[in-house]
Amino acid sequence: MKQTCTEASNSTFSCSARCEAGCPAVQPKSNGTLMHGTLMHRNLMHRKLMQAMWGCVLMVCSQSGALNMAHAQQKTQPEMGAPQFAKARPVHIALVSDTHTTRGTNEDQALYKGRLDQVIASVNAAKPDLVLLAGDLTQDGKAQEYADFRAQVASFAAPMLWIAGNHDVGSKRIEGKEGGVTTERVARYEAAMGSSFFLDVRSGVRIVGLNASLLGSGLPREVEQWTFLETVLDRPGALPTLLLMHNPPFLKTPTEPGGDYWNIEPEPRARLLKLLERGGVRIVLSGHLHRSIVNRHNNILFVTGIPVSFGLPRPI
Repeated sequence: MKQTCTEASNSTFSCSARCEAGCPAVQPKSNGTLMHGTLMHRNLMHRKLMQAMWGCVLMVCSQSGALNMAHAQQKTQPEMGAPQFAKARPVHIALVSDTHTTRGTNEDQALYKGRLDQVIASVNAAKPDLVLLAGDLTQDGKAQEYADFRAQVASFAAPMLWIAGNHDVGSKRIEGKEGGVTTERVARYEAAMGSSFFLDVRSGVRIVGLNASLLGSGLPREVEQWTFLETVLDRPGALPTLLLMHNPPFLKTPTEPGGDYWNIEPEPRARLLKLLERGGVRIVLSGHLHRSIVNRHNNILFVTGIPVSFGLPRPI
């Protein structure tokens, strides 16, 4: 299944997306080759399978603001009066999500490491400028898992940025339900992995990372994150701005109810969406769902990648 979406262009930004949401159910034989076809076909299918496991290559023109989620560059024609940039160049960004690094052996956990190794090789072959990892870096947020994760992803050839997921720091807090993100788990993550929210500029692109589990938590670190977001998203920047988070803000509509595991609760979601518009964010990248979705709201493209750890989704 392929999902295609296109945003209307404006004078500062235009984007389109073509995202591989899944592949035919091709299972490996015992000898490790894929069923059916010639060697060329097997190699092609293997590349498609690997791409489906780690999502798409983002192509961002760091000067003109054009963004294209596809392997082949799509030329964009600016509107009349739009600024011209002679030195615009595409910046390739790979989105990887839900690695769930663990030494566990439940179900297929022993396969997670090998799947990530395959994805690393596939991403390196695509030669992106940057790799973004959209949370759930580990299974349980243990010190040993953080160390294992860092050691394994060091094999990515490109620079990396990552954010925390609920498996790393705890899930979002839901009124009337126990558990959720804690100050202690966030502190443990940040001691091992760096700040759970940040602003970074790479290859002419602004990357804003946030800790989705903090939203609506009431923790002191949430207050600090809102202050940070109010500052960095005070107004549109001169460079294209992407936001990286674990939970998508919404699954179907911006006004959908909360109270479940997957989205952001309505109150912090509404506040975040206003900031995204004010700050000129054009695309929000996330994971968490273990399936691919693409949404659009007020000229912002929302893309959720599928998990590395669990392999390819089964056909529905």
